[in-house]
This record gives sequence, C-alpha cells and structure tokens, in this order.
Amino acid sequence: MLRRELLMAHTSDTNPTIIYDFDPRNLPPDFLRALGLVSAASAQTEDTLQHLIGGLAGVDLVETIAITAQMSAALKGQVARALAELGAPYINELDILDDLLDSVANALERRNALLHSAFCRHPDTGEVLTCKQKARGAVRVSLTPITAADIEADAVAIYEAGMAIISFMVSRGIGQKDRIKPLYQPVDRTKRAREGRKADSNRNVNRRPLDEEL
Repeated sequence: MLRRELLMAHTSDTNPTIIYDFDPRNLPPDFLRALGLVSAASAQTEDTLQHLIGGLAGVDLVETIAITAQMSAALKGQVARALAELGAPYINELDILDDLLDSVANALERRNALLHSAFCRHPDTGEVLTCKQKARGAVRVSLTPITAADIEADAVAIYEAGMAIISFMVSRGIGQKDRIKPLYQPVDRTKRAREGRKADSNRNVNRRPLDEEL
C-alpha cells in the first residue's frame, strides 16, 4: 500500500489517479519468459565461476561443490581472482581474467537490478515499468519503462559472460581433476548422533561407499 501511495505522490503533478498493477501474474507472457531466462542464465554463469575456482584450486568437482556451494556470486569472483594470482605466471593473463570476471560481475549486477525490482503495468496503456526504491538519505521511488526485449538482451549478456569464462578455461587447460577418492554414504553429524556414537564401544566403524546399498 505504501508503494502505491508513493507512486501516486510521485506522479501527482501529471496524473494523481493512476493506480499501477503490481500483480506479477498480470505481466505479459513474454516478460515472464524473459525474467525466467535471466534467472536461468544467472544460475549457469554462477556455475561457471564454481568450475573456475575448482580448476584454479586443482580439486575435483565434489570438493569444488563442498568449497563453493555456500558462496555468493561476488565471493566466488573474489576467490577466483585470488587463486588466479597465486598461480598465473604472466600479468597479462591476470588482466584478461580480471576483464572477464568484471564482465560477469557487471552482468550479475544487472541480474540483481532486474530480479530485485518490482514490475508493474500501466492500467490504461498496459505498458510495463520497473519500480526502483531507494532510501539513502531520502526516499526515492522511480518508474522506468522496460520491454521484454530489453530483459532478454540482459539475459543473453549474463549467459555470454559465463561462457567467456568457460572459453578462457578451455584455452588455458584449466579444469577440475577427476575424482580418485571414493565417495561415502552421508553421515548423521547432529549432536544427538555424535553422542550416540561416543557411547558405542566400537568407535572406528568403516564408512560405506556411496554406491553400496544400505
């Protein structure tokens, strides 16, 4: 309700009676498709950062997941830069990778701007607008017209930024190691389970391989 009142105040000089439709279910199908593409492309690009970290660290895919699964995209970018600096023999290689990581960071910032903004439609024209809200020293609410083509272009840029990282890795032979160590069945590591195992006289119980049936 506050958002609607702010928007009416924002447009009071021109048309104070406009009540924008903020129900996302009423967005045109091409907008919903474009926003879904942004989300999917972003997930793919974040995944490339994960693979880059694993390749630079010289670990396998499972270890990469263990290290990076809880990292934000921004943290993955910073970790990748740090690992690259440890092993890169040439400064120009770092410059190339930094440019690629800058592109990824900029693309994901655009992702955030899209997916963390509210969308609304003009009740008369059906025009779609993004609603941005800021409160840094003062409250500011702005409406900006946007098209599905604009959003799809951002999705393509996000995807291509990630694929550029993959191309860099392939051209430099950067990749994750094959898994050699066996994978084991998950262990119940809750405090209650640990206490139960402490009471067990046979403490050194072998773990079951993951492919072994329980």
